[in-house]
Amino acid sequence: MKTILGKLHLKWCLNCNIPILGNKCGICNGETSPVKITPPADPRLAFNEDIKMIDNILKNQFNINLENGESGIFKNKIVLINKIPGIDYMKEIILDGVLFGIVKYIEKENKWVIMPSVEGARRIVNKGATEKLIVINKEVVPFVLTKHASILRPGVIDISNNINEGDEVIIVVENKENISNNNNNNNYNNNNNKNNKYKDINVLGVGKSKMSSQQIKNCEKGMVAKVRKSELLKEQTILKETGDFKQSTELLIKGNKESMERFIQNSVGFMRNTIKDRTNKPPVVAYSGGKDSLAVLLLAIEAFENENIKFDVIFSDTQLELPETLQNVEIIKEKYNVNIIIAKATEFWNKLEELGPPSRDNRWCSEVCKMAPLQTLINKKYENGCLTFVGLRKYESMNRSKKPRIWNSPHIKKQMLCAPILNWTALHVWIYLLSKKAPYNKLYEKCFDRVGCYMCPAMELGEFELVRKIYPEYIDNWENILKDYAKKHNLSEEWVNGNWRWKYKNNENNENKKDSGIFE
Repeated sequence: MKTILGKLHLKWCLNCNIPILGNKCGICNGETSPVKITPPADPRLAFNEDIKMIDNILKNQFNINLENGESGIFKNKIVLINKIPGIDYMKEIILDGVLFGIVKYIEKENKWVIMPSVEGARRIVNKGATEKLIVINKEVVPFVLTKHASILRPGVIDISNNINEGDEVIIVVENKENISNNNNNNNYNNNNNKNNKYKDINVLGVGKSKMSSQQIKNCEKGMVAKVRKSELLKEQTILKETGDFKQSTELLIKGNKESMERFIQNSVGFMRNTIKDRTNKPPVVAYSGGKDSLAVLLLAIEAFENENIKFDVIFSDTQLELPETLQNVEIIKEKYNVNIIIAKATEFWNKLEELGPPSRDNRWCSEVCKMAPLQTLINKKYENGCLTFVGLRKYESMNRSKKPRIWNSPHIKKQMLCAPILNWTALHVWIYLLSKKAPYNKLYEKCFDRVGCYMCPAMELGEFELVRKIYPEYIDNWENILKDYAKKHNLSEEWVNGNWRWKYKNNENNENKKDSGIFE
């Protein structure tokens, strides 16, 4: 069952080729088309490093042609990335107003793959893909389209040589000009299909292989591939280019100006009214170094600078932040001339020895690294408590979707919390920040969806790999700590490799769970 946390805002202007948050494009005034993405539907902009990462995966997986390190598929286009729920770390790629595919991190194999849509497969094949291809006889096409049939061995006339069982594959229909002796089902191209030039018009569908290349070659019957999606043969649908990142985002801002103005005014009005109703509580903005709290800070400046209302900014330094976050705090302080008060944690490593690594179902780290230092600061500085504006958004999680817009902190007695951007999506936030030319955290340009502690147990393993890419010493140090702890408490290699993120996760090698220091 799909989980929807709020209104699905995302639409697309097919004329201007930009995502739109309303029913009409602010540039051409044309009607917009809804974009089908997975709820909670909280897409963000893709940066250059995201595109480079996707292109490299496509190169490794399908052996597509890259020129100057680029496929050209995403060049001069706005691309969105939508993180979706799943066992593995998965993100949808939206291009030209349609789903291109899903980037997926396979934990067991420690690798990234792309699950293309049929439209994505057309573009991949048009870029000269020579791997992960299964070529079928044209007589099979009607059965796949109308009966959703799987691909059986008798219908296969060619394959690429590197297919493993379970691989994502593209199913193409025979091209007589490129297949030699295509009536012989045992005549496979041993040059990995490098001489076969299939086009978008040959793509029938996408799916998952049920046999390896060698198994297919050596058998006469059986299921070769399970078809996930198939469509009528047709050419790829490509919309116009919008320019480089700067040019594209300028169009994005212009096209969404009216919609964004409504959201901004709503948030600014909410902040002003909230202050008027609670004049005994001084306003504070909680800043984390992330995009959402930066949006709230800029809204606070808009709301209060002409109202002669002073406010503090509080940053909780967990001592587990990445350098870019700490740098960003200093940049924000200087650029906006705001008073940033730091609540610094000091107890994490001591508590780690006592309690073991924090986990998703035992996040003592939040209490130790954030709540306790923050409570000490608030009790000392704000006698009557404070009114804290936070960058919480309901599209981030099911728990956050249930939050009211104003509530008393369950952890800090003197703190009242307010969420000015509760109804904003990530795209609202990015359009706002870009329109303000705000100095956002540079981690977002390095494929990060979120910023925070570099070893947060809420992270997926794919996110740890992103940290490892730029700060391998951080992850190596954390893994050494996990290994030492596992050795002391007789915990398995699986625990070290990811199971530490759950306190109560079943682990067949845990003989003494209650004595491990992390189980009760």
